[in-house]
Amino acid sequence: MDFIIGPREISKGIKDGSVTFVMAANNCPKPLIEKFEKEGVEVKIFSGNQKDLGTHIGKPFPVAIVGKVDKK
Repeated sequence: MDFIIGPREISKGIKDGSVTFVMAANNCPKPLIEKFEKEGVEVKIFSGNQKDLGTHIGKPFPVAIVGKVDKK
C-alpha cells in the first residue's frame, strides 16, 4: 500500500484522482480533517496518535494525516 504524507501532497492527489481515502491520527488537528472532508474524500480516524500512525505506515516519525494512493 502506498501513502502520501502532508496536506499539500494529499490535496494534489485528491485533485488528480489518485487519493480517494485519507486516514488521520486521533490527535490530528480538526481543521485539517475538515479540510479533506470538504474536498469530498472519506476521512477515517486512526485509533492511535500521530506517532502510532507514523509507525503503522513504516515511518520513523509522527504523521498526522496520510492519503492512500490508488494505483491505476
